[in-house]
Amino acid sequence: MAVLRTGGARAEPRIRYSIDDGWKFLPRGGDLLWSHSVSDDGWERVSLPHTWNAHDPFDDEPGYRRGIGWYRRTLRLDGSLKGKRIFLYFEGANQRAVVYVNGAFAGEHRGGYTAFAFDVTSLLEFDGKTNENRVAVMVDNGHDPFVPPLSVGYALYGGLYRDAWLIATDPVHLELTDHASPGVFISTPSVSRERGDVAVRGAVVNDGPAPKRLRVVNTVTDASGERVAEATSTLAAAAGAKAEFRQTLPAVRSPHLWSPANPYLYTVTTEVYDGDALVDRVENPLGFRWFRFDLAHGFFLNGEKLTLRGTNRHQDLEGVGSALSNAQHLRDMHLIKEMGANFVRLAHYPQDPAVLDAADRLGLLVWEEIPVVNYITPSPEFTANASAMLRDMIRQHYDHPSVILWGIMNEPLLFGGNGSRVRVHTDSAYVRSVRALAETLNAVAHEEDSTRRTVMATHESDDYDRWGLSDITDVLGVNLYKGWYSGEFADFGAILDERHRARPKQVVLVSEYGAGSDERLNSAAPERFDFTGNWARLFHESHLRQIAERPWLAGTAIWNEFDFSQPNKGYSIPNRNQKGMVTWDRRPKDVYYLYAANWSDAPVVRIASHDWAERSGVAPAGDARPANTIFGSVQPVDVYSNLARVELFVDGRSLGAKSPDAVRKASWEVPFTPGDNVLEARGERDGRAYSDRVVVHFTYYPPMLADSPAPFRELGVNVGTEAQFADGAGPAWLGDQPYRPGGFGYEGGEAQRTGVIITGTARVPLYITYREGLGGYRFDVPDGEYEVELLFAEPRETVAGRRVFGVAVNGVPVAARLDLAERAGRGGTVSLTAVVRAAEGRGVRVSFTPIVGEPILNAIHIRKR
Repeated sequence: MAVLRTGGARAEPRIRYSIDDGWKFLPRGGDLLWSHSVSDDGWERVSLPHTWNAHDPFDDEPGYRRGIGWYRRTLRLDGSLKGKRIFLYFEGANQRAVVYVNGAFAGEHRGGYTAFAFDVTSLLEFDGKTNENRVAVMVDNGHDPFVPPLSVGYALYGGLYRDAWLIATDPVHLELTDHASPGVFISTPSVSRERGDVAVRGAVVNDGPAPKRLRVVNTVTDASGERVAEATSTLAAAAGAKAEFRQTLPAVRSPHLWSPANPYLYTVTTEVYDGDALVDRVENPLGFRWFRFDLAHGFFLNGEKLTLRGTNRHQDLEGVGSALSNAQHLRDMHLIKEMGANFVRLAHYPQDPAVLDAADRLGLLVWEEIPVVNYITPSPEFTANASAMLRDMIRQHYDHPSVILWGIMNEPLLFGGNGSRVRVHTDSAYVRSVRALAETLNAVAHEEDSTRRTVMATHESDDYDRWGLSDITDVLGVNLYKGWYSGEFADFGAILDERHRARPKQVVLVSEYGAGSDERLNSAAPERFDFTGNWARLFHESHLRQIAERPWLAGTAIWNEFDFSQPNKGYSIPNRNQKGMVTWDRRPKDVYYLYAANWSDAPVVRIASHDWAERSGVAPAGDARPANTIFGSVQPVDVYSNLARVELFVDGRSLGAKSPDAVRKASWEVPFTPGDNVLEARGERDGRAYSDRVVVHFTYYPPMLADSPAPFRELGVNVGTEAQFADGAGPAWLGDQPYRPGGFGYEGGEAQRTGVIITGTARVPLYITYREGLGGYRFDVPDGEYEVELLFAEPRETVAGRRVFGVAVNGVPVAARLDLAERAGRGGTVSLTAVVRAAEGRGVRVSFTPIVGEPILNAIHIRKR
């Protein structure tokens, strides 16, 4: 094990060592695990950041591990650290952590998303030889009714999932244990283009045995390192006490203003001297900017209107859960910035220090909030913990110029006090408790920071107005999903207009809007909640238009920038929220480029078919083109671009040039032909060419399946939806259609959608829709031998015997009494395969016979043998 040493010739007054490596982990509780008298020889070796839930929320087993885990490691300290103050600093542990050093209790922290620090000096041992010290941390991500969040739409990962540090200081040092803040708080009381005032406050702790007369020096340097302001003050610090300081520095003349377009950062260096000896030093960012919210015209930064064009960010990532490296956090922030956003809501919790640092440097304005989500426990303990989280967040991130809003709650009336969904609240005592907590947190935020504004996010419910919650914070966040969970696209603007009319003195920011999508699902005729990328793009195109028509809006934030974990939800990708502009493994979807074309100044050309590069199509019924001729099928292709004109080419042939519309979209009807179709979009700006290229593989089906010069091979149908499904294993599965002679399709029944989690298959999208009550499914294929695969998943029933039906193919029984609940349970998948012969031009017909309840079918695939 490496020895933690003080380093080179130039001794810094404060030293930070990473202690991310060398940990051992045990995924359970137990007696005396804080003591090294209990061996950890069999424990897993891990490095931080670490979570024990990187995979288990996403498997087919219900739930995921929530409980206790233990971490232990040995620290070997250099002898030069003796006499210094030693602190353990953890950037995050979800969600309760208890720290022990050499078997002694060092401290406890509640709250999974803020840092905590403990002075462990008195617990350390220096024996002059190995100086070995043993650290043990118990982490518990189990449900605690007094620690928010209580109920969330994301995984509550357990573990030491952010970086950890050992910090060594002189006995005289800037305060570290004030809610794990930097101990220095910087504000700009007055900023203009002509001057910027700087005020600095903080506290120095004297842990030495004698009183001290100290000197505190604050220096402002610009981005080139030039000193532009400095102030010095003296203070008396009694032994074992802390002394506070406040300084107003000379004004910085003609300051470089911080903005998303020019995120110029100064640095404030705070130094503490004992006589001529430098005993502590910290650096913090400084950005000169001022802002305001205007009721009629939205948001203003540095005196100029700036529309907040934003998104939300959850911190988890496929394969690593919440345990992202700093580089991965930084990549996320770059993806947000490159999309053209200037604003990000860090939902629904304080995020990694690397995220705030990146927001400062990249120029992303920030709404940061605490995880009071969905409902509360009305109790003094819950209020105290929520208030402590809020103070943690504000004090730790106070010095970041990117932060403009402190969030105190998200949709707190979505549930009732028992944790169940409530449409209309009638429990007045509970709602009064929620309101009282909101008032308390709003007051805490203003007490901690008078320079920012407070905000609460609400869902679509009249209860916030009726019970007085919507008037508490400075800004009201509204979460609206019209055209997704309910309603139509146009309802989005109508609801906002009605709120603005009824409450013209309320600053409104759309804190969430979005629609789920799955790259494997696409349709030329998309529908609400079908998870096609096409519907998601239509959703966002409409919302962009409506947002632009309402300049009084302070801003908007897409839900979400990245797909993220959502355990126990049964969408086309189980246990995942799919509303991201970017997939969970960080691949931008086509819809990402809609926003880039509208928001970014950089040239954008994107063919919105990268997510639909495997297509199938059927020529329309009654097509009059000659028989025995291979034709393609005309399907739409959109291009997103912020160039003046874009020309689309298919296999080198131009389909013409077009000017993108108000949401930077141009559309063509493309005649796809069987096989690979090379699409290229081209445009120019300032004499420079820009282009995008995608190869679309197309499978064509004639309206008369038996009438084609190409032999019939296979056809899959995604029953109950018009969405095509492509997983790379063959031609895209076609959407459903009614039977027409010569073609294929269903006979009777109603299209339905399931909300249960589908297990036991990688082809989940084929099971999220079904047709119920159908009598048959037909394929008028050429004569020959065929393999027919039928796919089922029980969408409702949990008890055997409540849905039973027979299945036959061309009159041959495949299942006399098919009971899906008995065979696989609700959400479990069942596959039946039959080999049959089509003869005398009659094709293949699957028939369903109801016995109890209604027959269903989720998908069907037919292949020529």
